[in-house]
This record gives sequence, structure tokens and C-alpha cells, in this order.
Amino acid sequence: MNSIYLRLLEILPETEGSVANTARGGAPARALVGQTEAALEVVPVPLLAIIQTVDNDIECDGSNVEAVGQSLADALAVISAASPNTKILVVGQAGRPSVAFLEELVAYDPSMKANLTWDDECSFFDREGNLREDGVAMLSAVIDRYEAETARVCAAVPNCATDGGVRKAYIDKIENFSADYAHFNVQGQAAMAELMWPVVEDLLGQ
Repeated sequence: MNSIYLRLLEILPETEGSVANTARGGAPARALVGQTEAALEVVPVPLLAIIQTVDNDIECDGSNVEAVGQSLADALAVISAASPNTKILVVGQAGRPSVAFLEELVAYDPSMKANLTWDDECSFFDREGNLREDGVAMLSAVIDRYEAETARVCAAVPNCATDGGVRKAYIDKIENFSADYAHFNVQGQAAMAELMWPVVEDLLGQ
């Protein structure tokens, strides 16, 4: 897989070995500071820091938007204090809930309806198994609220940038997901690297 690191290595060979990935699947935003500190122990002065958050913190009512923003702000402060010249990229949620994709997904795997039925207004399906377009729209809107907050926090920090909506524009494809349809497989990760590489090049001035 031609990851961001491998792509960076091609243009900046001197970065070989200077990489740390302290991300953990399902980690909440409050874990960002610890993850950041752990990464800086491995690479004390990184050229680039990529932060992905929000996903597992999403509440349908957006009640914790400010708390997520504060957790990000705390992590950015750690990076800025330790390595002021590091370029920081805060990436957004990959894609947005789509009625078309949900219809395709449940046609492909009907068991997914149960996994996409929740006890809040963002539920994609009701208890009778009917698709709720209002729920799809509501979740999309609340994701935008979280990303507006993370963008606001990032804008207040020198050398911090967002992906500018590049990941938001991604269109889900069944073949890019692992068996749970919630995490990217190797092909999906490669697609994300391909999508994000121009953003990284621009941020680093390459």
C-alpha cells in the first residue's frame, strides 16, 4: 500500500524511519493528548503530524462538540510546544452518510440493517426496517458541526490546517470496507492515501 509515509519517503528520503502511529481504533478525542505525547517520544520533532478524530465521539444531538474541540486543542498545544515548526493536518470524517450507499449496502448484506438501527433520531432505519432519510440527513448535519469546531480550533494554531473538505467529498464503496463495513480494508486505506496526498504535498510545500 502506498501510504502517506511511503509517498513522503519518495520525495524526502531523509525521513526514513522517522514515523510513529499511536492511533487506536475507537479511541475517543480525550485520548488525543496521550497519543500525541506517545508519538512525540518516538519522533520528537516531526515534519508532519496527522490527526484524525471525532468519529467515535459523535452524539446525535452534538452535545459534546465543544468537549471534542477542547481535546483537540489540548493535543495541538502539546505538538506546538514540543515542535513549533511541525506541520499539523487535521483530517475530517471520510464521506457522509448516503441514502444510495445504504440501499446498496443492505441489498448486499441485509444483516447490516440491525447494525444501523439506533435509539436516537440519527438512526438510519426504524424498528420496522424502513430507511429513515431524516436520520441520514441529521447525522450528516451533526458531523458538519463537529468538523466546524475542529476547523475553528485548528485555525487558531500556527502551522495547523484541515483537509479542506477533501475527505468529506469521498464517496463510500463497499469494496473499500472490511467485513464490518465500518473500517477501511487495505484497498480503502490506499484510497484514503491517494485522496489525501495532494493535501499533504500542498501543506509541506512540495
